[in-house]
Order: sequence, then C-alpha cells, then structure tokens
Amino acid sequence: MNDLVFKGENNQALTSSLLVAEKFGKRHANVIRDIEKLLNTEDEELNSKMSLAFVSTTYEDSTGKSNPVYVMNRKGFSILVMGYTGVKALRFKNDFYDAFDSMETSLKEQQKPLSQLEILVQSAQALLEQSKRIENVEKRLDAMEQEREENGKLLLAVAVSSEKVPEISLRDKIRQLVNKYASATNTRQQDVWHKVYEQLYYLYHISISNYKKKFKGETKLEIAERNNILDKVYAIISNMVRERNVA
Repeated sequence: MNDLVFKGENNQALTSSLLVAEKFGKRHANVIRDIEKLLNTEDEELNSKMSLAFVSTTYEDSTGKSNPVYVMNRKGFSILVMGYTGVKALRFKNDFYDAFDSMETSLKEQQKPLSQLEILVQSAQALLEQSKRIENVEKRLDAMEQEREENGKLLLAVAVSSEKVPEISLRDKIRQLVNKYASATNTRQQDVWHKVYEQLYYLYHISISNYKKKFKGETKLEIAERNNILDKVYAIISNMVRERNVA
C-alpha cells in the first residue's frame, strides 16, 4: 500500500499520475488529460487553486525518453478520481486514501514533539559529546602549554648560559684591591705590591723573590697562585684596604 503514496520535499504525502494510471488501469495519457482539464477551466481563480494540488514534472522511461507526469497531494487525488466510478474504482480510491492516511501519520510521528524523557536522553547525549570535545580540546591545550613551558625553560637555560658573567678570579680581585688602595692613598702601584709582599714575608715568612728564581718569566702574583698562597695575599691587601677605610 505504501507504494501508492510517497513523501514529498515538504514532508507532504503525495502520489503521481503514473501511480493513479497503474492502479486504476488507465492509460497514463488519459490521466494527464483529466488533470489538465481540471487545471484549465473557465474559472481562473479555481485554476489557481488547482495548480496548488497538481505539479507538472517529467520522468524518463526505460528508453531514456523524457515524459510528462503530474505529482499531486491528497486534495488533488480526491478531485481527480471523483469521476472514477464502479466497484473497482471505489476499492482503489479506498486503497489510496489508506495509503495517504498511513503516510501522513508517519510524517506526523516524525514531527511529533519529543517527550520529556526523550529530551533528557538527547540532552544527556549532547552533553556527553560536548564534554568529550571539551576534554579533547583541553588535552590539546595542556600539551601545547607543556610544550611552551619546556621551550621556555630551554630558552632560559640558553640565555642564562650565554649571558652568565664569568666569576672574577682571586688574582683579579687582588689586582682590583691594589688599584683601589693605590688610587685612594695616592701611592704608586709598584710600591703597594712591594708592601704586600713585605707583609707576606713578615706574617707568613714567605719570600716571593725566592720563588721567582725558580719560576722565571712569571709575575709574582702568578707565582703566588702556583704555590697556593693567593689567599694569603688577598687577606693582606684586604686588611690594608680596611685599615685605610678605602671605599
């Protein structure tokens, strides 16, 4: 029965002149003739209303030839078959009406508002899908954030390693203090060094001059470093600076 009526684009139950001709045992050309009579009366207003019930289109037959066909709704079908009489015609009309009823019921069921339970189920499913999408997005964001942090640490490490100021050696600290002392006391640096080494001998009985004989070509400070006595030299010059309140 469902092969007598089909669903249209606007969720309408429709049938066609081909189906009517086949069911009622008529020539298709004659059914088209009947429809076109209904569309072409002397009443223009009626013709306009009939055009809403019948729509002309085409179809291809088995040979590929394009042929005219009319599609109609329940109203158009009812008007068309109104003049078809006899027991068989009555039975066919009934079959079509049942098919229209079945199709229209089916279409209404598809458009039927959802129950509260169905709405809750669909909402829960939608929320679950949304939650999964959000979770995936957050995972991607976390991964990106972690990657940025790791890249930042790497860049920071590179910056620190490349910008790190070398630690001042003990020799350089001693030289700085000697220069500071000489400038503050208006004394020649040579005299300051002489005084430092005198104090080294006086306090620790260490003679740099004796070491210098063994390590020719090296400065006294280099010799002091070689013999691990830089700390003593540093202590001496630091004490000299403190005693003179050299800033």
